[in-house]
Amino acid sequence: MRVLGLLALVLIVGSYIYYCSWLLLKPFLPEDHYSYYYFPDQKYVYYLPSLFLLLILAMVMSTLGYILINSEAFSKPQMPPWAKYGYQGPKISHQ
Repeated sequence: MRVLGLLALVLIVGSYIYYCSWLLLKPFLPEDHYSYYYFPDQKYVYYLPSLFLLLILAMVMSTLGYILINSEAFSKPQMPPWAKYGYQGPKISHQ
């Protein structure tokens, strides 16, 4: 299990270093530099994080929706606490 955690840590730190160098170094590299072509186009620097954010938000909202739909609190309509004693609420006369 520790190996899996170490692998995840290395993958996340490597991705972070690659993304930061893509974001911060590529605009200052000349186009004929050998490392210029290791990075995709600059517009994807902004598209990828927003896509990941939308995917994470969709997963969180789907999970919350699933939990709310399948929870017992929302499965059947509940009576208000005063209805079991015969109280129907305030009487409003329409004149």
